Amino acid sequence: MENDVVLDVAKEDTWFDTLHLKQGLKSHSIKGGISTIAGQAGSFILNTSSTIILGRLLLPEDYGLIAMVASITGFVTIFKDLGLSSAVIQKEKLTQSEVSSVFWVNVLISLSIALVVALLSPLIVSFYKEARILQITLVSALDIFIVGLSLQHNALMKRQMRFNSLALIQLGAVGTSLLAGIVSAWLGLGYWALVIQGLVFSVVQTVALWAICDWRPNFGFKKENVSSFLKFGAGVTGFDVVNHFSRNMDNVFVGKFVGSVALGLYSKAYQLLMLPIVQLRNPLNSVALPALSSLQNDADKYRNFYARYLFILAFFSMPVVVYLGLFADEVILLVLGKQWVGAGVIFQLLAIAGFIQPVTSTTGLILITTGSVKRYFIIGLVNAICMVSGFGIGVMMGGVKGVAISQAIVAYGLFFPSLYYSLHKTPVSVGLFLREVSMPLVFSLLSGVAMLGYVRYVDHLHLQMHPVLYCACGFVVGAVTYVGLMSLFKPTREKFTHILDMGSSLFAKSLSKHTKK
Repeated sequence: MENDVVLDVAKEDTWFDTLHLKQGLKSHSIKGGISTIAGQAGSFILNTSSTIILGRLLLPEDYGLIAMVASITGFVTIFKDLGLSSAVIQKEKLTQSEVSSVFWVNVLISLSIALVVALLSPLIVSFYKEARILQITLVSALDIFIVGLSLQHNALMKRQMRFNSLALIQLGAVGTSLLAGIVSAWLGLGYWALVIQGLVFSVVQTVALWAICDWRPNFGFKKENVSSFLKFGAGVTGFDVVNHFSRNMDNVFVGKFVGSVALGLYSKAYQLLMLPIVQLRNPLNSVALPALSSLQNDADKYRNFYARYLFILAFFSMPVVVYLGLFADEVILLVLGKQWVGAGVIFQLLAIAGFIQPVTSTTGLILITTGSVKRYFIIGLVNAICMVSGFGIGVMMGGVKGVAISQAIVAYGLFFPSLYYSLHKTPVSVGLFLREVSMPLVFSLLSGVAMLGYVRYVDHLHLQMHPVLYCACGFVVGAVTYVGLMSLFKPTREKFTHILDMGSSLFAKSLSKHTKK
């Protein structure tokens, strides 16, 4: 009996104690970032391959039907977590009883939301006047409940910065689900291929999280154990609710007033644009959340860690968006096929807002890790009101293009006000933020000028180039210009060198590890 108690305590320490992370935070952060990025790189390759294949097997209308459901049910699913996962990651000390209580709250909420979504399905069908949506919505309800079973296992693994395991789980779930989707599409199941793909992903991910994270909840619930978590999570959930409107009402407006085909083009253009950005931003955010949370009482270390994180995000995301925006037509043709060429202009318009979106979203990370959840909610509310208003005006004045343009206008209009409000009384100043993103921003635009010159030169000579070669040469022109500018100035040259050293060091460690095996 005593041995069992000792084992239980040891298991709790494994998942709850974070003291060991503070002693080697830089090493844990770098290794975690590389592991997660490697996993995301694998997912990116799989997702891109799937997009290329499914884009040719399915129609824009199929994607439009899925987007119609997601834009409505996505709002309800915000409440499945109530910010409890972020609270578990952010809290300095945890107990078995607390996490168990939080787990059962998540299960109950997920079950309730699944039932609500199922009951709403007839109303969603009536709203869009599309009967095929009914069964899609019912499967979505099941998917919601399955995901809710593993939220705390995922949070505990992030808390312990077990990013290597999380990357493997992500890669396995993505690979399995994409295979299921491709096979289903090849068999002629149409939009059901996308439904099956999503469901398989949730099932595989949940089973894998339970298998690798050996924490198990107690069969008990204490109200006092979740009150502090709910208080913290209320601000996060409030932000998620209003942020959902600012991120998804564009789909609702397009689906309702323009149609499923237009929505398919719009949603796929947005997804394709965000695909490389998400593969970079998500792993960095996954590492930064527990790392910054552990540094919340050390302003200098917090500031330094955030500065490095912000520069790396801006360094990679900004030039990628510029490149994708300039070669939108060719990228869509290569990835999706000829039936998607209508998405090219939409893609370019969305890229305008996408240029600054990754770096501006990091202010939310600061507010969460410093416990400023009230301000987190307020800034989300203001952004949602402005963005949804812009979508409404945009769809009426210019259809799908009007929605994309309105997104850019609102994003840049709110940039400085939201920046000043979010960073007020935090370890990070507005000046620090602007310093870290200024050079990547300027150099990305200059690389864009160089790529535009290349495009004009090719057009002037009337050269007939294969789209792959055309895009590849454009990428080389942009990359050489960007890296060259980074190397000209000492501050950016030092940061760039640091990124290269960090990557080569971790590659050497990884190679050594595999050699020993």
